[in-house]
Amino acid sequence: MITTACSVKETIEPLDNNVLNQPFETNNEFETLKGVYEKNNQPMVVNLWATWCTPCLEEMPHFETAHREHSEKITFIGINISDSPTRAKKRAEELQISYLLGNDPDGSFTKSLKVIGLPVTAFFNTEGKLSTIHQGPISKENLQKSIMELLDV
Repeated sequence: MITTACSVKETIEPLDNNVLNQPFETNNEFETLKGVYEKNNQPMVVNLWATWCTPCLEEMPHFETAHREHSEKITFIGINISDSPTRAKKRAEELQISYLLGNDPDGSFTKSLKVIGLPVTAFFNTEGKLSTIHQGPISKENLQKSIMELLDV
């Protein structure tokens, strides 16, 4: 069972960067963060969410705003961890989300990040390496601050 976590920002020490190779499903195809990074060659912000997670739904518009402001410099990805792709897509459409969305059908992606609650946001640096994980809801201000750190601004 997944529960809502408290807000904690953690610097990742030797967390298994195997997360880059864990598949997630998008548009009926499987993708990996490594593949996305290699295509775009830019930092990534990956948000794990679910339709039943109220804090997740509340922060998604912040990610959308950040995506619109920084899409040329940062890749934003939202990965739904528990809902059917149809239900997740419907909710994302209701929220007018335009960044890349995926699903974690077998839970391997979620397990590789050692998720204990939702929402969770993972930040990957310019080298494609996991640099920070934010457990719990992230405010618009903290998201912007983390993005500036990724961009080294």
